[in-house]
Amino acid sequence: MSEQLSYAGCPGWTPMGADTEDGLVGQIFVTHRRALVGLAMRILGCPCRAEDVVQDAYIKLCDARSACPVRHPASYVMQVVRNLALDGYRRQQIENRVFTVEDEAIDMPDRAASPEAQVTARQMIGGMLDRLKTLPERTRTVFEMYYFQDCTQREIAQSLGVSTTLVNFMMQDARQALTPWISGTTEEPA
Repeated sequence: MSEQLSYAGCPGWTPMGADTEDGLVGQIFVTHRRALVGLAMRILGCPCRAEDVVQDAYIKLCDARSACPVRHPASYVMQVVRNLALDGYRRQQIENRVFTVEDEAIDMPDRAASPEAQVTARQMIGGMLDRLKTLPERTRTVFEMYYFQDCTQREIAQSLGVSTTLVNFMMQDARQALTPWISGTTEEPA
């Protein structure tokens, strides 16, 4: 790789030294930035979140040292950005289902709603929070770290000293326990 990039009016600037693996990744991110952001934006629908995903992908690829060389680095970078964007989209959908009722009922009560509807919404949130308290401590901790502290499953696994697979199963258990409140039914599960 003998050619050098010019970036921000600085001829000869190469991201992290273009002769290294990090430099190749950096060069791909510089030269394909518009396409990477566009890809993420098509999935997420938000230019700010798309920029964040591209930055996250860059950090992730710079931190990860692969044992075997990648045959098509540009395609690999595009796939990493796509996967991170899809993960972000899925997470946003879950958060919208779980937290929309809470946000509307507590932070901004619906002025047009009847008093009965407001009481019902508060009872539903209270029931959801009570149900969350009945979960095993570790499962509750995983749920709170993921949704309230914005930790990744990998970070949670490292913090608790368990596998990411176990974290995933605990997330599923928590979501199943909260399904009656997520779906809008307030009856206690059997």
